[in-house]
Amino acid sequence: MRKTAIMRNAKTLRKQKDPIYVNDHLTKLNAHIFACVRKKQKDIVTSTWTRDGNIFYRDVNEMVHKVSQDQFQYWLELPWPSTQQSRDSAY
Repeated sequence: MRKTAIMRNAKTLRKQKDPIYVNDHLTKLNAHIFACVRKKQKDIVTSTWTRDGNIFYRDVNEMVHKVSQDQFQYWLELPWPSTQQSRDSAY
């Protein structure tokens, strides 16, 4: 089965008794940007995922956004949340 077909059917595979998860291979930079999007603005970003090496996120208004290379610097420059804030939000 080709990678694109597997990725297309990934949701179906996860619903099986023994779920199968398929991870997209990301470059080091894309993996870092993905982490930035996922962790730096948790009050705005509700979910993140990748497809074919592209990074997507859903905001609080249920809008889906694709992170373009033009936006990489923006995400890299955002401050990381402090450890204290992360612990406070967990309780």
